Amino acid sequence: MQNNITELKRGQIVEGTVVKVEENTIYLDVQFFTEGKIHLDNYDKPAPSTFIGLISVGDVVKAKVQKITDEPAQILLSRLPLLYHEKFEQVKALVDSKEIVKAKVKFVKEKGIILTYMGQEVFLPYSLLDYDLVNDKENLQGKVLDIQIIEATQRGRSKRIVASRKEIFEKARQEAYEKRLELRQKELEDINTGDVLTGKVDKIEKHAATIRFEHVVGLLRISQVSHHRIEKINDELELGQEVEVKVIKKEGNRLDLSMKALLKTPYELFYDNHKIGDEVTGKVFQKLPFGLIIEVDKDVRGLLHKNEFSWNPNDNFDDFVKIDDEVTLGIIQMDPKKERIALSRKVLESNPWKDVTVKRGDVVKAKVAEVNDKNIQLEVQGVLGEVPIGELSVNHISKIEDYFAVGDEVEAVVTDVKRNQWMLKLSIKQVLEKQERESYEKYLEDDDASDKITLGDLFEDDLKK
Repeated sequence: MQNNITELKRGQIVEGTVVKVEENTIYLDVQFFTEGKIHLDNYDKPAPSTFIGLISVGDVVKAKVQKITDEPAQILLSRLPLLYHEKFEQVKALVDSKEIVKAKVKFVKEKGIILTYMGQEVFLPYSLLDYDLVNDKENLQGKVLDIQIIEATQRGRSKRIVASRKEIFEKARQEAYEKRLELRQKELEDINTGDVLTGKVDKIEKHAATIRFEHVVGLLRISQVSHHRIEKINDELELGQEVEVKVIKKEGNRLDLSMKALLKTPYELFYDNHKIGDEVTGKVFQKLPFGLIIEVDKDVRGLLHKNEFSWNPNDNFDDFVKIDDEVTLGIIQMDPKKERIALSRKVLESNPWKDVTVKRGDVVKAKVAEVNDKNIQLEVQGVLGEVPIGELSVNHISKIEDYFAVGDEVEAVVTDVKRNQWMLKLSIKQVLEKQERESYEKYLEDDDASDKITLGDLFEDDLKK
């Protein structure tokens, strides 16, 4: 027995059979002068709550001698030092198995994080950690992560255990990518040209925006945002904005989208709010040989044909306006299919010639409306007619104002009338000549009558007595 005592030393590894089990202590036969004892806190870490149901009599347990005393006689054993080694060996086995295990973050350091696994400290560098977790590293402490052990080495008492999440997050990323592709393809199969969809602005570039639906994205070009010209697309759209779009083209996995396809054109909006006969005010946009282009609303233009300038064929309206001048006109025609609008200035004016009934040869009484060096203007049935200087008198006139004044009433004969050309010519001279001729003819008739009187005619009354 004494020989055995010299063989059992502090720090020695022994193997014993359990001979007694209590709630807090188990007793092992270690072939020595007394049984070895293991308390709960020296059995495992964390310590179990009881040995009852955990250990049975007859179980073989390996432990390390922690303390041997004579008074009282006892041998205190511990499994903890062996467990640390055993767990390290288990950790080393994970390098080859590549098993994914869970570990708790203990510290967040400058170059990586320190985790604990099976009582071992494990280092995980940021280069092998998910990008999202690196960005959130300040909140990692205390969290449990899935890891893979990629290195477990020991030099003397120094142990080095290194972990990685690279395969884990790359696999998760690949699975997520494949899942997205699957969902994207399924969603894409259900989308057809002409469909109207609701999505969100996911990205804005200089000449286009990316619209995201559930799993699919489409391209919205700047030219398809509005019917009006847009200089900057971000003046109309913002990130996250919900928009309704129409699929105008589907080619493979590519979707071309349009917002303006769902909007009424400027012409359609104009047609909704205007009708033939309405009066509109617009700006002169362009001059053409056959008329003027008038912008009556934003990006809505109509034609004022030269034939619609005025009732007066001699009135060239083009000479009196310039680009950007405002003009008020009437709508005389609208063609929604061809986006055409015909305008007229004439319809807003009264045509004084529509009531003119005089014809060539008619003699009219009129008032002098204007006197100038070459003629006078007479107002006849609401229009002006010209009497040239040569038709004012039977005598030569050098200064018209010496003979005529505005407001004078005169009689004149119509010498020419062309209603479609707004032309009326008259002659006072011909009226005067006619009056002279009629007076002369009267005297001729009186002379002829005196030549036919006889003596019998003179004494006709006396003879009857």
